[in-house]
Amino acid sequence: MKHSERQLSKEAPWTDLVIAVGVIAMVLGHALFPSIKTNHPASTLYIVIYWWHMPLFFIMGGLTLKPLARNWRAMWQFVRERLLPMASTYLIAGVLLIFASHVIHGDSWGFTAHYFLRLIYGGSALNGDLTMMWFFTVMALTFLVVELLITWTDTFTQFFIAITMFALGISYGSVGFMGEPTTPWAADLVLMTTLWMLCGYHGYRYYSQLKNKAFFATAISIIFVILAICRFEWGLNFVLYLKTHTIKTPYMAFYVPLMVALALCIMAEALYKKGWLNWLRPLSWYAVPILYMHQAVIDVLAMVPALNHTLILWLLGVIISLLIAAGWHHLVKLVFPKLTRN
Repeated sequence: MKHSERQLSKEAPWTDLVIAVGVIAMVLGHALFPSIKTNHPASTLYIVIYWWHMPLFFIMGGLTLKPLARNWRAMWQFVRERLLPMASTYLIAGVLLIFASHVIHGDSWGFTAHYFLRLIYGGSALNGDLTMMWFFTVMALTFLVVELLITWTDTFTQFFIAITMFALGISYGSVGFMGEPTTPWAADLVLMTTLWMLCGYHGYRYYSQLKNKAFFATAISIIFVILAICRFEWGLNFVLYLKTHTIKTPYMAFYVPLMVALALCIMAEALYKKGWLNWLRPLSWYAVPILYMHQAVIDVLAMVPALNHTLILWLLGVIISLLIAAGWHHLVKLVFPKLTRN
């Protein structure tokens, strides 16, 4: 957890619960995936989860940003302290996951070696145990774009640029770059994620002033349930798969994630004040390693017939990933105390 995330966790600890819900939904989605072609309820739940859980992370990412001093020295400091660590983590995690995948799936060394080239390309070129890698490159690039906007432009210009980017981002099916549906690092997805993160940044500034929060959370929940029922019963044509840039009914891709994020924030704040579900907060603290490794954990568990069931894969995928992440963190903290401060 970086300084900005630690600061947010201290000043608004309920945000940990929001991120934890996103992590749980992410693991559930991947646990559901093998069943979606043969099980209609599983397919519906999978699609409905993808309506909001990936955008949620970008929206919440906006809460950690602040305008910088208007000079390139401050911007370089942001890159050095915020983005370069993300890049190094991406490469280290990628190498570890490639070797893990080689062992888990018995891949040939030729296939494994080729995957290192795919790691450089990133984006939709990475699948299997590396299926989440695209998210971290897009997150880093979105941080950079939004930080530039909030530092160097006024609010109107920020939203004009972000809305224009979003409109462009939902206007095409895929870029078809080098046989992949997204560009290197999935950079074209930043056209969409910029607006979500910018809304998170500005929304957090005014969130405390919002009145009748319970009403909004209830209304949004009802609307969301109605949309989910429409998908299940009548095949509501709304799909939002960011990684492959598969978007149906694009205008819904703007407001549905924002609505769900607002409702989750309101509910998380209320639950935190009551002390309920606070035991989920570690999922936020270790969200990054969990997101990186959970698919590999699920793949290992699925090799055991008795464990190869959606609910078991989901629960153990979350728990084991959390235990590995927390255990590794505390081991590093014990051996290298100066490297960790939280």
